[in-house]
Amino acid sequence: MFGSEDSLSQEGQKIVAEWEQERKKIESNKANLSGADLSFLKLMESDLSDADLSEADLNSTYLIKANLRNANLSNADLSSVVASDADFTGANFEDAELMGAFLNGANLKDAKNLTCDQIECAEFDRDTQFPSYICITWGEGKQCECKEQ
Repeated sequence: MFGSEDSLSQEGQKIVAEWEQERKKIESNKANLSGADLSFLKLMESDLSDADLSEADLNSTYLIKANLRNANLSNADLSSVVASDADFTGANFEDAELMGAFLNGANLKDAKNLTCDQIECAEFDRDTQFPSYICITWGEGKQCECKEQ
């Protein structure tokens, strides 16, 4: 039905190699990704630190454990992004769309222009780290209140 284990293994290796090639291509062009369509890509553990992702489409992109320190995410579409354990330290979130973004365990310390309106549209947990100007008060279960200081 699916072929032999060897052919599945070879196909898996081919997919991983293609993913690695795409990831490296994007990382090497990170200074000029403004407006880029990166939706649905698998960019786990990518180094996108200092990347210009302004107005980029990152809808449903996998950014698990990615480094986005100091990235410019202004006006970017991060809806449904999977960014658990990603590092967004110092990233600019001005007018970024976070509807349905999965930010469990993400580091948002020192993030700029992040608002409670954006945060309340995203999924996050008690391990998610927020900038000092955002105060999250946890209640029962996953219920919480977000306040900007």
